Amino acid sequence: MTLLRRISYILSAIILTVAMSLDAEAASQKRKTTQRRRQTTTTTRSADKIKKEQSTTQRKISETSKRITTTDKELKRQLNSLNSLNADIRQQDATVHRLRTHIDSLGTAITSTSDSIAILESNLNDLRTAYAKALRSLQPSAGEMDAIAFVFSAGSFSEAYSRVRYLNRFSEWRRRKAADIDQAIDRISQRRQHLTGLRHQQDKACRQAEEARRSLSLKQNESEKLVTNLRRQGTQLKAELARQKKQAQALDRELDRIIAAEQQRIAREEAARKAKEAKNTKTTTRTTSSDTPSARAIASSRAETRSAATTSATQLSGSFSANKGQLLFPVSGRYKIVRQFGRQPHPTQRHVVTDNSGIDIEVPTGTSARAVFDGTVSAIFRQDGFNTIVMLRHGKYLTVYAGLSACNVRQGQHIKAGHLLGSIHSDPADDNRTILHFEVRDERQKLNPILWVK
Repeated sequence: MTLLRRISYILSAIILTVAMSLDAEAASQKRKTTQRRRQTTTTTRSADKIKKEQSTTQRKISETSKRITTTDKELKRQLNSLNSLNADIRQQDATVHRLRTHIDSLGTAITSTSDSIAILESNLNDLRTAYAKALRSLQPSAGEMDAIAFVFSAGSFSEAYSRVRYLNRFSEWRRRKAADIDQAIDRISQRRQHLTGLRHQQDKACRQAEEARRSLSLKQNESEKLVTNLRRQGTQLKAELARQKKQAQALDRELDRIIAAEQQRIAREEAARKAKEAKNTKTTTRTTSSDTPSARAIASSRAETRSAATTSATQLSGSFSANKGQLLFPVSGRYKIVRQFGRQPHPTQRHVVTDNSGIDIEVPTGTSARAVFDGTVSAIFRQDGFNTIVMLRHGKYLTVYAGLSACNVRQGQHIKAGHLLGSIHSDPADDNRTILHFEVRDERQKLNPILWVK
């Protein structure tokens, strides 16, 4: 009995120990499961937070990028507006100056016409006075006798005939004097009409000048507002100016490279031509006097052909130079010069000077560039900021047409003045503005195009 109790006690202890061990393991497993769940929840929450922050950051970057793009476009638009306004101001100022000059000339003409009318009226009065005096002194007294009685009162036939001739001459003199008076009256009337017309022209010119002055004042005020606004954006404006300067310098370098290469090619061809000519001359010298006249004629013809290229280039340079100030403008129709040639003070940035190798011409969409003079297509290439560029050679002179979207010519082609080179590019990134950059050069020397075109 005692043994059974001990065995029962031992079994109970074993069962209790196993149960406690199982409970402890279950509790541990439960704690681990709970911990894993907490870690998973924490990890999930952390990933969601990171994704949300990334999305927010990306949105802010996108918004900032859009604002920068919008700001750059607005800055470019304001710069373009300022350039356009300044071009309008120059034109309007020239109009005001022209009208004032016209008004002054009309004033001088009015004064001169008024003086001439006064002189004519004085001459007319003198003419009338002299006419009346002559009538009183020469015409027989109406109270005494008439013309017939004057003739028949003569003492002889000869005297009567003399009196008839006198009356005829007197009558002719009166007609001439009356005609002189009528002509003087007509001249005075014409002068007065001319004076009235001049005064009408002066009044019209004064009204036009006043309108032009008001328009000029409005544009100047608008320009001042733009200048003030642009000065607030100094950093961005300087960056835009630096970009434009970089593009212009790149174009200058490329043009200089092309011109230098062309000069070297021409020099090589000229040297080869002279060497060949010298060789032919030696060969001709060694020939005997037994050469036939036809052979000598052929040699002479070849010499003339060899010199033709040199003379034609010289003649073309001379004719281009002779037409200075009379060359065709590079576009037809309406246009506006928005950037002048050479070094110009920047309208908004103090102590900043811009440099332009040519002139920038704004035209309506669809306008084509045209050759200003006869020449040869020397080069066609593309450049960042200027799209397609065509360079024409006119002897030693060159003209450059930059900003074309389509090209109607090929390299080496000989063209006439007025030939359409291609349509001018409308830049969608610049409010679809259509601008031609035009240059005139004497080889590498840059010339002011305004002095060459009409």
